[in-house]
Order: sequence, then structure tokens, then C-alpha cells
Amino acid sequence: LTHPALASLLFPDLLLLLQVSCLAAEMTELWAEEGSSVTMHAPAIRNISLAEWEYIRENIPELILQYYAESQSVTIYPAYKGRVDFYRNNGSLVLQKLRETDSGTYKATVNLLQDKAATTTLRVIKPLPQPKLLSSSNLAGSLINLTCVLPEGTVADVSWKKDGHPLPPEKFSQITGKTTVLQIRKAEKSDCGSYTCIINNSISWREAALNLTVTGLTPPARAAQMMTAAALVLTAISAVLFIIRVSQLGKLRLGKEAWEWLMMSILVLLCTSSLLLLAASVIWMQEDGHSAAFILLGLFLSAGIVAMALTAVAMSPCRPAVLTRFGSK
Repeated sequence: LTHPALASLLFPDLLLLLQVSCLAAEMTELWAEEGSSVTMHAPAIRNISLAEWEYIRENIPELILQYYAESQSVTIYPAYKGRVDFYRNNGSLVLQKLRETDSGTYKATVNLLQDKAATTTLRVIKPLPQPKLLSSSNLAGSLINLTCVLPEGTVADVSWKKDGHPLPPEKFSQITGKTTVLQIRKAEKSDCGSYTCIINNSISWREAALNLTVTGLTPPARAAQMMTAAALVLTAISAVLFIIRVSQLGKLRLGKEAWEWLMMSILVLLCTSSLLLLAASVIWMQEDGHSAAFILLGLFLSAGIVAMALTAVAMSPCRPAVLTRFGSK
């Protein structure tokens, strides 16, 4: 007989061992949530006669269970009783009621083939708690801080969305302590919407939402409001002065210079009012679009027309007679 044939007759188990040793060792990494279960697999070797599971803590192996196919007996060691299930057909192990202390390396050896053992690195992490989302303000023009509050000790990545669309990371500050803050500087109506804070780790995620409504006027809009009020006051004063001048024209004999000064004052007030309305119109156009701006622009044009009409009357050589007849009616 040749040497290979002789070897196959004398050492069949050795040849089987050499054949199985060609299988590659398996290394797996798993993440699981505390309180859940996880399935870890043994090497894919046929004809399991002996299987052994170990937990390796600081390079010191701790037996979990041993299985002998000949007697069909499974020995589970005390530390794991009530927490493991073993599948005889493929050597898989199910570890239940996971704890953070279960994190580590698990080794499955089949038929004493140490070099083909399957190694699983397990990471057990706490379930993510529900975050809270708080708002510091909702006033237009102010600094609004949207704060996502996480319970102490939470380790997670944080992201933000507005109306379902992701916000870039530069929009918010990363976790400091147990919070992450999204800052809205000089809040405007366009900042209204639904904001969502999302926390996630390797196995789960949680989110908190807040509907933000920006109220009040921004500083530019408030300035435009004040300009509009001032312009209306000046226009009213101009109208009162003009009515007084017309009604008293036939009774009082004011000199030409006094009459011109009065008319000049009215014109200055109207021109100032027109300029204020123009500035307010520009600001409203930038803040709220054209709807409010068109109203103010109409007022501005009306004031301009009145100013031009008064100027024409003031420059007319027959203005005293005209105004006298108007006042005597």
C-alpha cells in the first residue's frame, strides 16, 4: 500500500481532523440592549460530538456550558442557569436577560478544535431613555434655544430635524453634560415649524418633538410700526394746521411772511411723513413681503400728492383770494 492509503486506514480520525481544520475561524461582533436576548453561533462543523461555550473575562475563561453528543447531556454552569438555551443541532447559544456586565468575549469550541473556535464580541448597552425638548423663548427677533435634555449618563449621537428635514450639524452645539442645544438667532416667522431632537446608538433611537411658533414683531418690524405711527401723527398735525389756516384766513390779517412760514411748516411735516412712510414700506417689504408694503406705499403716494397740491397752492400768486373765498363759504 502507498503511504496515503496506509495513513487513511490507520489514522482515519487524523485525516478528518486535518480536513476540518481547513475551515476558517469565525469572529463576530454583536450589539444588544440590556434586558433583551442574543443568539451566538458555534463553528459550522458537522457531526458535533463535543461543544463548549466560554465567557472570557480579562483573558480568564469561564465555562458557560458543555455538551456531549454521545450522552445528549448539556451541562449549564450555575452563573448561567435559567439564562441560556442551547441548540444541539448546530451548537448555537441564546443568552437571555442581558446585563451590561455580560459585555465581553464569548468562545464556542466544537470537537476540541481550538484553532477553529468561533469568537463573538458582545456589547450590551442600556436602552435609550426618552429625551425632553424645551424652548427658551418664542419672541420674534430674540435668541431662541431649543434644548434637548438627556438623562444623566446617556451615551448617544444627537441629530436635529425641522419639518422632517435634517439640519446640518453646525446649526447646533454637541452634547455638553446632558444637553444639546439648537440655537435660532434673531428668530423670524420663517423659523416656525416642528423641530425634532433624535438620539440614537448602535441598536435603538428615541426622539422628542416641539412645535415652535414665533410671535411678536422683529426689531425692524417694530421700527417700521413706529415710523408708520409717527408719519400718521405728522400728517394729522399738518391737516389740522391747514384747516386752521383756511378757516381763519378771512378773520386774521397775517402778514405775507407769517403765511409763508405756516405753509412751509405744513409742507415740511408732510414731506417728513412721506419719507417715514417710504422707509416703513421698505422695511415691511423685507419683513412680510408686498401685502403690507402696498398699503403703506399707497399712503405715501397720497401724502406726496397732498404735499404737491399744497406746494402748488402756496406758489400760486392768487392764493390769498382763493383761500379767502374757500374759508368764507
